[in-house]
Amino acid sequence: MLKRKLVFYRWASVASRNTFEPSVVAERLAQEIAADREYQMVEKDGVITAVEVVDAGGGREPAKFRVLSLRGVEDRPFKWDPNSSIGPLSLLADEYPADATHVSIWPDGYCAHDMGRYSPRVSRLSFFLRQRMLEYVQFDPLYNEDAFRRLEEMKGQFRSFDLAMTKPEYATRDRGTFGRLWPAVAGEELPSVRVTLGMGRYGPKDRFIDQDLEDELLELAANASDLLTGMVVRGRNRRTNRADQVNLLTERLAAEVELPHRTDIPSAPRVDSVFFELDQAYKDFRQRGVFEATSTAELMHKE
Repeated sequence: MLKRKLVFYRWASVASRNTFEPSVVAERLAQEIAADREYQMVEKDGVITAVEVVDAGGGREPAKFRVLSLRGVEDRPFKWDPNSSIGPLSLLADEYPADATHVSIWPDGYCAHDMGRYSPRVSRLSFFLRQRMLEYVQFDPLYNEDAFRRLEEMKGQFRSFDLAMTKPEYATRDRGTFGRLWPAVAGEELPSVRVTLGMGRYGPKDRFIDQDLEDELLELAANASDLLTGMVVRGRNRRTNRADQVNLLTERLAAEVELPHRTDIPSAPRVDSVFFELDQAYKDFRQRGVFEATSTAELMHKE
């Protein structure tokens, strides 16, 4: 059995763009792929993404995709054994090492995918759809309600933010300051960057991050799942008067499951089992009212 985390998002059409319709887009993509197999791949800046349509859905049923991150020749891993050291993996010219995730997009505005150690994120799907089909969709994170409570209790007393970001061109929407800051921080060639902003470990204990910067960082956390790939917030909890931290990557709304693996690929889950568990988790969250108690920007900025 393979352990996976089913991570949930809220999706929405992008302002000033055509309305995103999951089943319509999936059906059109399936038709394009059937006519030309190369259509399911996009390569840019050495990043290779492939998308397969598992089921176009329709009505109340979700559109289902398999999203793959592929490694080109220069990025491919090699095999190793203790007797002969390293050697090449045996692959044909049109074959790639791949990591995959399975994505369900329900018509009521929710989305989920299975997250493993090396799984690509849903931002890969939004990037692919923009590049290949000129279809725009944004995926906003859903956080556990407890994460917002603890952030509220630290507001005004944040000490540091650890940020991991991907290149702004891979994001759906304009990111303002971070889009302008990127060339200065990472240059034009790097696809991702990790930075720490804060007072420093040995800085004065009664000094905190400027309020304007705090607001902008929280706005980023609430609305930038396709740009932000990691964020840890540290500060003083006003209720307990003790140091606290919230890891917004691990505080996502999610369900943990165990999935049977394919007999021919021990590291890959059975596709029917993945989508069954995604559907079960979605129905469970809806029945228990979890979605209504968990939100993104509106909870991040609630008074």
